[in-house]
Amino acid sequence: MASDCAVAAVTAADFGKKARLMKRYATAVFSDLEQHSTAWSRASRNEMVAYISTYRHLAESLASQYGCLHTNFTGDGHLFLFDSADAAVQFGLKLINAWQVRAMTVADLAAAPHTPLRIGCHFGECLQLDHGNAWIGRALNIAKRVEDAAEPDSVHVTESVLELVDLPLYRFDDAGSHALKGDHLPRRNIYRVTMLDQAVLTARPDEDLTPEVWFLKGVALIGTGGENSRQEEESYRQALRLRPRYAEAHNNLAILLRASGRVEEAAQHYREALRSRPDHPETHYNFAILKEATGDMAEASEHFRKALHLRSDYVDAHHSYANLLKARGDLAAAKEHYTEALKLRPTDPEIHNNYAILLEDMGALQSAEEHYREALRIWPQYLEAHYNFALLLENKGEPEQAEDQYLEALRIWPNYPEAHNNLAVLQHMRGDLDEAKTHYAEALRLRPDDPEAHYNYALLLKSQGKLPEAEAHFRAAHELAPEVSVFRSAIEPPS
Repeated sequence: MASDCAVAAVTAADFGKKARLMKRYATAVFSDLEQHSTAWSRASRNEMVAYISTYRHLAESLASQYGCLHTNFTGDGHLFLFDSADAAVQFGLKLINAWQVRAMTVADLAAAPHTPLRIGCHFGECLQLDHGNAWIGRALNIAKRVEDAAEPDSVHVTESVLELVDLPLYRFDDAGSHALKGDHLPRRNIYRVTMLDQAVLTARPDEDLTPEVWFLKGVALIGTGGENSRQEEESYRQALRLRPRYAEAHNNLAILLRASGRVEEAAQHYREALRSRPDHPETHYNFAILKEATGDMAEASEHFRKALHLRSDYVDAHHSYANLLKARGDLAAAKEHYTEALKLRPTDPEIHNNYAILLEDMGALQSAEEHYREALRIWPQYLEAHYNFALLLENKGEPEQAEDQYLEALRIWPNYPEAHNNLAVLQHMRGDLDEAKTHYAEALRLRPDDPEAHYNYALLLKSQGKLPEAEAHFRAAHELAPEVSVFRSAIEPPS
């Protein structure tokens, strides 16, 4: 890795003479994988790509929960900016823990040696370029140097951070005095934060809690059994009672409300969040998801575009916008966003699967097959990818391979009615009527109102001479879908 921070190397001159710098104070967090370790040197290229892709997705998802102002991923590390020092430190602690868990549970990571994270944190002056999503400043440099000095799987902070956080809530150790490259001080004390003391937080009376503490209490429940609970909701509402224009609390509350089906109230909180913080890409993205779910494709598109304007490397926004564009029939634009999403996150099986569906719609069957296979290489238990791949193989005239994929889908989920029906059709076509009958019957047991399964089963019964039973299923198909002419003609007497 390079020795200097790529973000800090940007200057106003690089952006033209008309660039103006907007000064503000923020808490900078730098995170980096320990890429100089022996474990990293033994990793294959695929393992490295999987590590970095999975880590980045995890880190940026957590950062959005804590109200991150800005994120930037470079070859020299991962930068996050926060208004709140407490949010920055708690984000760092949660990221360390979540990465340790994720590295043990993701298939592509569990087989490789664990690669730890180092996190450095410093509060100070930052400069934002007024016509770009770029930040410069000494605070970023110092945070990077603190990260360089940090121990593996730990969060190290400067004294400026400890002066701002709610100190009794944390346990920390002195990590010594360090000479940091580029620092205006000859030496600086660094501290290792080891944990958030939940017992101290729980013991505090509610009336003593600040809006920020209420907000962070809610965030702490995300990813636990308390996620989307009344306790999490009450935490955000208390934060908003004390600070009505708290954009991050509005956003998180809106996510919770949407998950519980309170869509109109969720939309109201997204609007409030954007009124206070119109440049927050995560809120635009979340609001776009809500609008798409309610059928307002025009407004959903607008918010996806705003999210991507504010953060061009926003993978989830590229992916979700591609899905929307595909549904609207704009296949060329959808393809651009799928390819960008895969460039940024090449080990995401869902993006591969959805891109494969698009390629199949565009007639690029061989490319579609390659992406289905990659999705299944990354996630062998990916039910939908097995099913979709089976459909592609049928389309290519490869029924035996398609059967294998349907059978694998049913091994993963035996109660998959569409897979039972489609497998039965293939078995019926090659004359294996007993197996076909079993899968038709299972499809109808699982979904008795499926007209296609009734019709297909009726054809099999008719071929076996079981005319009364066949007629009953033909009639059921017609009653369930009277607009389908082939179902109607099956019960009409010959003219």
